[in-house]
Amino acid sequence: MEKIFSFNQNKNNTDFICYLLGIKYLLNNKKDYENFISDLKSRILMTYRHNFSNLNNNFTSDIGWGCMIRSGQMMLAEVLLRYNLGRNWRLDIEKNKNHYSLAHKDILSMFLDQPNKECYFSIHKIVHLGLQYGKKPGDWYGPETISYVIRDIVNLNDSIKISVYVSTGSIFLKEDIFNFCNKINNGALDWDSKLFLIIPLRLGLRSINNIYFKSLFKFLELPQSVGFIGGKPRYSLYFVGYQNKDLIYLDPHNIQSTIEKSSYFPNMNELLSYHSLKKNTININNIDPSLALGFYISDADDFRSFNKNIEKIFNDCTPIFEIFSNKNDKKSYNEKYYDNFNLDNNDDTWEIL
Repeated sequence: MEKIFSFNQNKNNTDFICYLLGIKYLLNNKKDYENFISDLKSRILMTYRHNFSNLNNNFTSDIGWGCMIRSGQMMLAEVLLRYNLGRNWRLDIEKNKNHYSLAHKDILSMFLDQPNKECYFSIHKIVHLGLQYGKKPGDWYGPETISYVIRDIVNLNDSIKISVYVSTGSIFLKEDIFNFCNKINNGALDWDSKLFLIIPLRLGLRSINNIYFKSLFKFLELPQSVGFIGGKPRYSLYFVGYQNKDLIYLDPHNIQSTIEKSSYFPNMNELLSYHSLKKNTININNIDPSLALGFYISDADDFRSFNKNIEKIFNDCTPIFEIFSNKNDKKSYNEKYYDNFNLDNNDDTWEIL
């Protein structure tokens, strides 16, 4: 893998502060810079593949239409990394010696593009589930649709102790999530599985409204963050961090050959096809307002900590979604909102645009 950006020492520390999935780095500090490189390289990259087994409609490649599927796969792969290996796992065994860990090979095998029952999250499985949402092979997915497909594909798999909850209408209820994750064990409620929380949002008309910038950046600082998926119309990206007003992303648009599962998987070339050193950035002004935030929450205490962090962010920044304790709180809020929202039926109250 070729390193395409280099360490640059500078006294202005503020410009070099960077967050990558909840971890802060100072990129003009040599040690931090090296740790950032190692962290970025350890994220799992999913890209276009060609020459895979035929999909329903004679597709053997997802070039030009599968980027949102690949972005969703990357966010899910990050959740599986957290669950199996933890946030501090790194691909490098020894820095600068090309010695790499294979501890995540079972995760990679789940995403191989084969109609194999053990390839749980292959493009074949995703496209099959996408049919119930009106998506045919070759159709482009939006952030919300791929969120629902990920929910279904994970929640239908009993072998994976992760539950996916997708919020609707930019709202989530704490009570619903506790009920979703808790089961009665010996007469007491017990948080039964890890939670992958996905929050689809629309934060503007044609671009993200700048009042939401700070909130979005702050979410990438949370330890529970697994990034977000979005990008531009028909050009999806997986966002994993930020520096200044630039978002750092993994790009699924590189075209690679399909990998066949074998007893030798993955060899060196296969392994490195799932990782990248490239620090891609895009200014937050240049992305589409439709996106889906992802969070990995390990237990009830982590969920409480997550909610406290959200409250702190929304006390300081413009809220980008609503949180309610239960349905009664939501109902009271709706009644109060509509009681205060009185329209005067008078032409003078309208502005001609």
